[in-house]
Amino acid sequence: MHQDKKMQRNIHLFGIYKVFTKRVFLPLTTIYATQAAGLSIAQIGTATALASFVSLFFETTTGYWADTHGRRKSSLIGAALAALSTALYIVSANFWGIVAAGVVQAIGYSFLSGAMEALIHDSLVVLKKEHDYAKIASRAQALSLVANAIFIATVPLLYPIDKRLPFVAGFFAYVSLFFVAWLLTEPATKHHADQKLLFYKAVRKVITKDTFLFFACVGLAYAVVGGVTDNLNLGLKELGLKPEYTGFVFAAASLLAAAAGFFVHHLKRLSFKQFAALDITTSALVFVGFGFIQSLPIAMAVFMINMAFWRYQKIMYQHYVLELYGNGRYKATLMSLMSNFALIHEVWLALVFTKIAASIGVLPSLRYGVLLTALLLPLFLYSIYKLQTAAKASFADANHLT
Repeated sequence: MHQDKKMQRNIHLFGIYKVFTKRVFLPLTTIYATQAAGLSIAQIGTATALASFVSLFFETTTGYWADTHGRRKSSLIGAALAALSTALYIVSANFWGIVAAGVVQAIGYSFLSGAMEALIHDSLVVLKKEHDYAKIASRAQALSLVANAIFIATVPLLYPIDKRLPFVAGFFAYVSLFFVAWLLTEPATKHHADQKLLFYKAVRKVITKDTFLFFACVGLAYAVVGGVTDNLNLGLKELGLKPEYTGFVFAAASLLAAAAGFFVHHLKRLSFKQFAALDITTSALVFVGFGFIQSLPIAMAVFMINMAFWRYQKIMYQHYVLELYGNGRYKATLMSLMSNFALIHEVWLALVFTKIAASIGVLPSLRYGVLLTALLLPLFLYSIYKLQTAAKASFADANHLT
């Protein structure tokens, strides 16, 4: 098959690939841990923090591994580990089983993180369409969300039949992901012939005194809502939503995101700072709805809006950063570093918010998220200014991570 046709096939597979990276059992993970495994809120926080902590050792190193040994191979390993982790949920419904499942899943997603996105960007480079990344990625996300909405609405309905059945469905989804990854082709781009750097030097090309604050802030922007997902799921339950209907909330968010996916790439017309301000404001609304208003319809609305926006959050930040760093070898390393900082924040967010929830209640604990987002916004905007200034000052180095 001609190289261009193989690259087009990669792009066509992108949406299917993303369907099966979605955790179809996600709405029930926390509830399963409490009802089937008997975990307390504090134990759930510990298990979540442990999984995040393990990811810290794998996220960027696996991104570097993907850049060095192949993004396709990294996707295959990630899919296999994700399937194994889901099997652990099925066969070992206790504290250590939940911990082991979370840890293996974290490692699997570390191999998945950034690998496919880097492969797609390189495919676009081969096709000389690299500036279409945001458009291609957001449309692939939109198409995948339509299928995901069906899965995430129907899979939780299996829960009353047998609490393990949603995870059985998840296992087969990850097996399907493995076969989709098998069909990918590694792009042959010019930088593959460039001199390879050791891991430390590749990271130091990206993380400098001028860019560190940006990575710390973008990581918190990724994690500020995701790090308290367990609290939000329990918050919906406290506000009166039955567990078996949680999937409908996630499905509605997926459909909303799918509809948005065909025009969300137009947000790239916003400046980097303007998009960041919009993102942080959307996150803050979640904490206002849950922590202060405490109305189920409003909480569901802000939750769905944020979930829909979150589906494209990384795509848009990747777009802005790849405009500065997009011509080099270490793209998966770059994107993994952004996720790695998110994992650092998820560790302390999970511990702190579950600790506060255990003391004052789930819903009141979420009020502190408003303060957190208010502190983050000015720092984030300043960090973007520093990143862009550093990129302009050393244009050649910023655009050739070799």
